[in-house]
Formats: sequence, C-alpha cells, structure tokens
Amino acid sequence: MHTTDPRHPIWNLLLAIATATNVVALWSAPYLPFTDLPQHAAAIATLRHFDDPAWKSREYFTLALGRSQYLLYYLAGALLAFPFETAERANLVLLSLSAIAFPYALRSLLRALGADQRLALFAVPLFWSQSLLIGFFNYVAALPLLLWALAVSVREAEAPRPARTVLLAALSVALFYLHLSAFLLFAPAAALAQVILGPRRRADLARRFVWTLPTLGLGIAFLLTSPVVHPDRVGWNQPVAIWFEPAADAIKKLPEALLDIWPGDEDQWISLALVAAAVALAMPREAAVRVPGRRFALALLWTALAVALYFWFPISIGWLWQLNERYAIAAALLVPLLLRPRRGLRGALPLLVVFAVGVASAGVAARQAREFSREADGFDRVLSRAQPGRRLLTLVYERGSRTAKFVPYLHFGSYYRARGGGIAAFSFAELPQSPLRYRPETEPPRHPVHWEWEPWQFDPIVDGNYYDYVLVRGAIDPFARAGTGPRFRRIAHEGLWSLYAKD
Repeated sequence: MHTTDPRHPIWNLLLAIATATNVVALWSAPYLPFTDLPQHAAAIATLRHFDDPAWKSREYFTLALGRSQYLLYYLAGALLAFPFETAERANLVLLSLSAIAFPYALRSLLRALGADQRLALFAVPLFWSQSLLIGFFNYVAALPLLLWALAVSVREAEAPRPARTVLLAALSVALFYLHLSAFLLFAPAAALAQVILGPRRRADLARRFVWTLPTLGLGIAFLLTSPVVHPDRVGWNQPVAIWFEPAADAIKKLPEALLDIWPGDEDQWISLALVAAAVALAMPREAAVRVPGRRFALALLWTALAVALYFWFPISIGWLWQLNERYAIAAALLVPLLLRPRRGLRGALPLLVVFAVGVASAGVAARQAREFSREADGFDRVLSRAQPGRRLLTLVYERGSRTAKFVPYLHFGSYYRARGGGIAAFSFAELPQSPLRYRPETEPPRHPVHWEWEPWQFDPIVDGNYYDYVLVRGAIDPFARAGTGPRFRRIAHEGLWSLYAKD
C-alpha cells in the first residue's frame, strides 16, 4: 500500500501528531487568553465544593441544574475536579478532550458518509477559533459531539438498529444540555439524514424519528420553564431585544469569526493556506474515494444550513450575543465533507499542507499563551493577599492585551472564586441561563446588563458596603476621591493589578 493511499497508517499517525500539538499548546503556559475561562473555572469550582463550608457555596448560591442548557460541561468539570484537584485543571482537561475530539469526530463523520477520512486533518487548526478565544467552551465542546451525532444519524438512517436509536436519542439529549446553538444545527441536520438516506416506505416514517421523542419532551419543558425563555421568573428585568447582523457585516467579520484571533498576520496566512488546500481538493478529476450522490447531497445541505444560520440567525437575543457568528466554525467543520482528494501525490500534497498548517496553528497558540502568561505575571501574587471565601469585586479599567484580540482580562477576578470560593463579581450567576443562581438574601447589588464593561459604575457606598475586596486592573484608584462609603486600603500592587481591602 502506497503512502498516498487514504488507508495507509501514516495518515493516522499524522492526525495523532497534529492533534497532540493542540493539546500541548493548551498546557504550555499557566494562563490562556480566553476571556470567559475564569468564569467556567469558577462555576466548576462552586459545584465541586458546593458542600464545603469554607467555600460558602451554599451561603451564596442555589442550584438550577434542570433549567440550564449549559449543564453538561459544568457537571463533567466538577467530576474531573475531584481527581485533578483544582477546577482550573479540570477545565483544562475538558478543553484538551475537546481538542482531541475535534478531528476524530470529523473522521467518524467522514467514514459514515464514505468520504476520505484524511480530510479530518482540517479539524485540527479549526480548533483555534473565535469561539475558543472568547471562551464559549460549552459550544466548543458541543461541536465534536455534533459531528459524532451526525455520523450516528447517517448510520441510523441507512441501517436502523434499536441500540443505535437509543444512542442517537442520548446524543441528542446531551447536545441539548451542552449548548443550545449546537443542538439547533443538529436537530434539522439529523432529520435531513433520515429523510434523504432513510427508507422510502411511509410505514417507516414514524420509526425513523423515534430518537427525537426524549429531546422533544425536554424541549417543551424548556419552552415552558426555562429562564432563557422566561427571564423575568428569575428576576431579570432588562430588555430582551433581538438583533440581526447585516449580511455585509457578517461577510466582513467572517475571518474573525473563524481563525483570525491573534494579533499579527500569522493566523491570516493559516486561513489562506487552508482555503488554498480546500480549493485544491474541491474538484478533482479522479477522486481517491467516491461518495454516493445522496450522501454528498446531504453533506451539501448540512453545510448550507450552517451557512444560513451564520447569515440569518440573530446576532444577539437580550444578554446573549454573537449567536450567529458561532455557526461560522460549524460551517467550516462541515466543508471537508464536500472535498474529494485526488489519487496519488496530487491529492496527498494539499493534505500535507493542512497537516503543516495544523501544527503551525498550535505553535502560534502556544507562543501567544506563553506571552500572555508573562504579561499576566504578578496577578497571582496580588490575588493571594485576599482571604478565601469572602466577597470580591473586579474593576477592569485597562482591558487591552498585546497577545489576544478579545479582552482576556475581563473576568480574571473569577479566579478568586475558582480557587477559594465566596463571591467574585461580575459572575455568570447573574445571567438567566446559569446552572448556579445567587440566593436572594445574600446576592450582590444589582447592576445594568453588561456592567462588567463599565467599571466607572462602581458605587463606593452600595458596592463598598457589600464587598470585602476590590481588585483593579489599570492605573486608577476608585477610592481616590473621599466619599461617604466604607474605607478601603490598597494591600497589594503589581504592574496594572491592585487589591483593595475594606478596613
């Protein structure tokens, strides 16, 4: 068997090597410049230590596990926090598992469609997307599950089996409780698989959709009870406006919605190399692996569906934002299903380019993570001066960073709760979709939506009376002007970080 043959073991080795570089990049530095990462670590830590009196989790939070579509990631993280000791490490393990699952889930789908499994190499660089940079970890983890569930839906459509029906139903429920955006793509895509690939007999129509029943019941309960649909039931009194992104803006933002996430031009060259490789693989004269027409039509419809969601799904619904832009990476992961590598060296060379691009993208990410960790040096020493289990407010006046394009310091104060419990504001517990809710009798002072972006809204009387510590990033002293609120004194300072404690 020649090395250019799709079945040659060398391609499995290349896929494993490229995947491993992504995992190595995630573990290459103490801090990763992913904006929401500290919030996820804090939620995992609170669930892990919910019965620990020293963390005071029960004093400040209640559980809303059955009403959140972000449940699965946090529960998995809380379980992993037992053997891996800290929520931060457990979260990193989950990210690593997602990085591994990206290419292997795509390979499973390629195999189910009878396509060239070497195309799974495309999933390696696509891991480093805007969704990861901002910290939409629930969605990032849902993407490989989405690909695997689609692979199961193809096999179930062509050869129904009771065990496979149960598996497909379980995967549908898992996606529903991992991230709703991924589920909204999966549900119609899996239904298309049943319609296009399933038996033509009308008598089999009901049998083909039995797997939808559990999720259908959960969906009805979601519409009736979820705080996402009825935010007023959890005290949310902010407007819930729906906004759509103009098509011209969506086209303009496409590079950033995909891989253009670091300062400089390297990730743009990575994107161009992937596009060039995809074009070279798009219309071969003699494909190494031929896909039946109905399967190819199904893959084309899936990709068109993801593209349509990118352009026509709302960009924001109330406090939820960048909703449509998340589908850019989903569409990119489906594009390899449409490619047909040529036989021999002509087909192998573009795939080797994709392999090299995958390794390069991991190298860029590792370098950025190391530079970011050097930039954040001093934060640990400042934060360590705060006693655990208290109440801390973070005011980020200086949001900029040389290493990432999207405000990586915005939620850094949540590391306080991730490491010792208590309260760290701003917190996702303020948002209706959170599986953790503040107890009304001990909740922090309420502020307008997106107040974490506006540190000048700090009220030295109202906020000062509630919080024990104020963590500041920036050369601003929020207590410089004398007021009638409690007195705070600075107890730690390094670089742009300062910690104030209430006397």
